[in-house]
Amino acid sequence: MKKFKIITILLVGLVVTGCSGRSVVEEEDDDAYLKETSSSVEELSSYGDDEVFYEPRDRSTTSTTVDENQVATDETKEQPSDSKNKIEVIKTKNGNFKIEMTDGWQSVEAKELSDNADVSLKNTTNEEYYMVLSEAKKDFDSFDVFKQSVDLSDLGEITNEKKAAINYNGLKGERRTFTASKDGVEVYYIYDLVEGKDHYLQCISWTLNSKKSSNESDLIKVMNSLAELENK
Repeated sequence: MKKFKIITILLVGLVVTGCSGRSVVEEEDDDAYLKETSSSVEELSSYGDDEVFYEPRDRSTTSTTVDENQVATDETKEQPSDSKNKIEVIKTKNGNFKIEMTDGWQSVEAKELSDNADVSLKNTTNEEYYMVLSEAKKDFDSFDVFKQSVDLSDLGEITNEKKAAINYNGLKGERRTFTASKDGVEVYYIYDLVEGKDHYLQCISWTLNSKKSSNESDLIKVMNSLAELENK
């Protein structure tokens, strides 16, 4: 199994410049988008402070997004419950994803956060990040084998790790929360390993550990909005 490699993606005071010219479907309205997610997350934990980095397993998948002029499907026409939220539909070679983003979040070129990402989002103001990586089920004997293949050692020293079962929008699996310390920087991660229709997904959000208390609920809200769409 290929191992993870790490890249620095957040430093205190660093301003990440520009997004690529990816086009997305964005909708803002008052209609309901998703029922309150039926996430069966058991208790999550609390931790310590400071900065941020990340990048998982090597994969060749590249991402593209829905063109703004493309006719939206019935699913993409659904509206968020909060008028400040927006829905983006991101089409990739490994599937199509719908995400409801709270105020301040934006979609960026997938490779900005990881060479392997299908979906990459960030909230620069709050120093929050989120990405989705997918791998074909056929490459693994089972979901348990997939979970065992995930190597987090390059993230640094992991402490305060908690695991809980999750189930949101048809995605079932395991949520890991932990603090990773490397080079004097402490990062808080929420790391979901879930089973999709044809792929296993790594869904990862992170922020400075010092911002955990203020950012955790927002990270979870964005993560729990992820849904897979049928390929069109």
